[in-house]
Amino acid sequence: MSRLPPDYDSDPGRWRSQDPAWLLAGDVHVPVAARIVREDLHPVLDVGGGTGALRLCLPEPWPTIVLDASPGQLAEVPHPKVRADALALPAPPSSVGAVTMLWMLYHLSRPVDAIAEARRVLRPGGLFAASASSRFSDPELVDVYPPSTFDAEEAESTVREVFDEVEVVTWDGPLTRLEDHDSLAAYCRLHRLPADAATRVDPPVIITKRGCLVYARKR
Repeated sequence: MSRLPPDYDSDPGRWRSQDPAWLLAGDVHVPVAARIVREDLHPVLDVGGGTGALRLCLPEPWPTIVLDASPGQLAEVPHPKVRADALALPAPPSSVGAVTMLWMLYHLSRPVDAIAEARRVLRPGGLFAASASSRFSDPELVDVYPPSTFDAEEAESTVREVFDEVEVVTWDGPLTRLEDHDSLAAYCRLHRLPADAATRVDPPVIITKRGCLVYARKR
């Protein structure tokens, strides 16, 4: 398994190619934010938070700090924000209510180290959340994705190396609709698929998404 190299600053056009109109259901940020609010967890460290999608799902003014290693991503986020390494979070031990690592742990060679760092800064009762795609997502376009350091097939076991109390929510269904050839090409670019992937289907097409959301509790 290998990490997925981040290219948010070297190829910003790739991640900007994503269009929320493709989604037939909300992304993981919506249920994660709802749980944070329901359990009254604060402050929140949104690690690898990119352009602040989780913050937009939280009510104002929910105490949230977006952390990311990418200056290009952080440029679009209002303060408070911090350019930081997921392996060295700028927070004291047992000081935060929730740590989220959504769609980012596959960029690390050893995700378990970042998860351990999340546990360090969580207070007792605090919540950790991470998300991952399955290697068998997008079957209409690709037979299988190469294994990454944090995908749905390994996510639960990796989190259990650090936390004892773990809960997994999975999805497997028609969750993305691509209306035309332009959106199909943009989707393939976003997911780093080979050029011939777009020739497998004729739009409009519904894409099957598979993956998981892993919650863990610090006791």
